[in-house]
Amino acid sequence: MSHSHPLPRWILAASALSVSALALSGCAGGFDQAAADADDSIVVALTGEPSSLNPLYDTNLNALNIFYDVFDQLTTIDEKGAVVPALATEWTAEESLTTWTFTLRDDATFQDGSPVTASDVVFTYETTMADPEANLAGYMTTIDSVEATSDTEVVFHLNTPYAPFDRQVTLVPILPKAAYTADPEGFASAPVGSGPYKVEKWQKGDSVVLSRNDDYFGDQGDYERIEFRFVLDETTRANSLQSGDLDVALLGASQVATVRGADNVDVVDQQSNRVLYLGFNGTDGPLADPKIRKAADMAIDREAISDDLMNGSVEPTGQLVAKVTFGYNEDIAPTAYDPEAAASMLADSGYDGTPIVLSYPTTGLPQIDQLAQATAGYLEAAGFAVDLDGQEAGTYSNNWFSNQLPGAYLFAFAPSVMDADLPLSMLTRTGGQGYFSNAEIDQLLVSEIAEPDADARSEMLGRISEIVTENTYYAPLFIDTYTYGSKAGLDWTPRPDGFFIFN
Repeated sequence: MSHSHPLPRWILAASALSVSALALSGCAGGFDQAAADADDSIVVALTGEPSSLNPLYDTNLNALNIFYDVFDQLTTIDEKGAVVPALATEWTAEESLTTWTFTLRDDATFQDGSPVTASDVVFTYETTMADPEANLAGYMTTIDSVEATSDTEVVFHLNTPYAPFDRQVTLVPILPKAAYTADPEGFASAPVGSGPYKVEKWQKGDSVVLSRNDDYFGDQGDYERIEFRFVLDETTRANSLQSGDLDVALLGASQVATVRGADNVDVVDQQSNRVLYLGFNGTDGPLADPKIRKAADMAIDREAISDDLMNGSVEPTGQLVAKVTFGYNEDIAPTAYDPEAAASMLADSGYDGTPIVLSYPTTGLPQIDQLAQATAGYLEAAGFAVDLDGQEAGTYSNNWFSNQLPGAYLFAFAPSVMDADLPLSMLTRTGGQGYFSNAEIDQLLVSEIAEPDADARSEMLGRISEIVTENTYYAPLFIDTYTYGSKAGLDWTPRPDGFFIFN
């Protein structure tokens, strides 16, 4: 019963609702298109504004889009999800996976002309780990100590075996010790990195302008000038693409058809590393019964939602890990839509009609209001009583982190390190962001992270996804696709992690 059915009228009506109540100016900031064309510029929309340009404090995607052009890390992840050299030319791990040695290139300089040395790497990590306010410190919990054994060699001592540590360091931009200590507060608005671009100007509420670093050691920047403009509203982003005020922007699903019809804009799809899922608080109440969770899983027509609500821009999935991510299990199929079996299983379970609260963030995910209404409609059709609970995104995120979501909930996970350990550790480990405990999963998470053989490690990660499926701890829904509009003829290829990296 895996065939798709047209979406019911109540879902189609929901999808026609206005997605945007806010219209921001798409052409603020005095951008001169003629000058831009002459001096080789690109104007890119970000969906929000960084809170700081100091990498210690803002680890959200909009800030990272700037950081990954301005700073370098020890390693980086290419567009195919592989770890490749950056400031480090090579790295080794002892068999225990608790001691990692990185060899630095000797020709990298910061944008103030000073050389990048091992002491700058040590300074970056030690400063971050010592600062209780540093969000970046969340990526360093496995580190006991870090030492510079020469100007070009850094050794990390970990408190636990950690197989993907070479991926973990891609999250840490390296700071210049001298410039940072001279003016830490000023650094937050005028940072100095070693990357292919330097910050020219941050016009709060409007844009950040970067200029090419001609002394960069690696591949030169693609443009002389990048303007990252903060355009929160997706209708405004679509209109600004068509008017020529923007060169590249992320599109909302409801805007794609309109933009696709424009002669001066190309629409580009890139399957992402982000998985949208339905979670369950199974600590008590009806959702403690795995049969009731399974009934909810089978009640949802993923194909119809993908085709009719998301314009075909998402791919139904059966696991919390996207295809581009290491540890994806190719043997797990999306749950087939089977409304009769769902209704029968729910009836047989003795479910007494207790309403299931369905929580979701009202912004930040594609067509999220409509997705919540569609999910609730399918659950109700199977016999569930559902109370929709839309929450402001920041409130929702806090409730998710503190395990305060009472029933079922919609959310997404996109691990920028492209490794399944991150989502599976956070979502399935006892005491993590899930609402269940499974001893086999906990043991597999301990084993995989200490496994030096990549194939064996991938199998362990895949087994965790199988256990999630067997117990319906989650109902994974879709692998998201990032759909962009770009100026017609622009030579630009998006990445599955959603980063704008221009070199």
